[in-house]
Amino acid sequence: MRPRFFVEPNQINGDLISLDGDELVHLARVLRLQVGSAIVVCDGSGKEYQAILQNIDSKLAVARITAIRDSLSEPRLKITLVQGLPKADKLDFIVQKGTEIGLTAFMPVVTERTIVRLDGNKAVRRVERWQRIAKEAAKQSGRALVPKVHMPVSWQESLSKFQEQPLGRRGFLPWEKATGGNLRDVLSAVGSSLDSAPPLDVWIFVGPEGGWSPKEVEEAGEAGITYLSLGARILRTETAGIVAASLVLYESGDLG
Repeated sequence: MRPRFFVEPNQINGDLISLDGDELVHLARVLRLQVGSAIVVCDGSGKEYQAILQNIDSKLAVARITAIRDSLSEPRLKITLVQGLPKADKLDFIVQKGTEIGLTAFMPVVTERTIVRLDGNKAVRRVERWQRIAKEAAKQSGRALVPKVHMPVSWQESLSKFQEQPLGRRGFLPWEKATGGNLRDVLSAVGSSLDSAPPLDVWIFVGPEGGWSPKEVEEAGEAGITYLSLGARILRTETAGIVAASLVLYESGDLG
């Protein structure tokens, strides 16, 4: 598989692509590519540019485009994982694996039972780290887009952001006490909704290690979010979102 790189749209000029910064370091120092090497470049538009390196120096690498194609690696469904901030480095794992399976965005959220608190520069540094992990995972898994990692928000802010786009957006909250609708029926509706307009946008809300408080569960229902059971076994916070997203993607036809 050709090495994959990500650039901004303004770095593509005609049939030439300029690569600098971290991508230049990865290209020249890590992979040690040479002039004439074949690469793939993505600019966030969903397109993949097949290119050949023409020049490499200490400040810039230039590649010439040989072919352009629409990426086949991006799901039709947009999924945002609203993840209760977990302890230690668990969010590293969540971002990495979530990117691999096809998530579009990650939104860390501070809930009543969140233990970790991130403020100021510490939050900025963590988000920068998670964004790097998303980029590395996107390269490894052949993605054409790098998922967005948002700054941590409060529980109320996450609900407000969810409700900003009422058309075509569905919210699911895995909860061990969920009853009612069959999980398969709920997710099958996601797959059938892909043919509707506007395109379906799914948000999955996962609590931290201590789970959701009764108040948060109630507020989620009032915001139009559907409760889901993921089965008879209790899943860890770093597992629940990946499992739920995988099930949604499977039902939509993007996995399996």
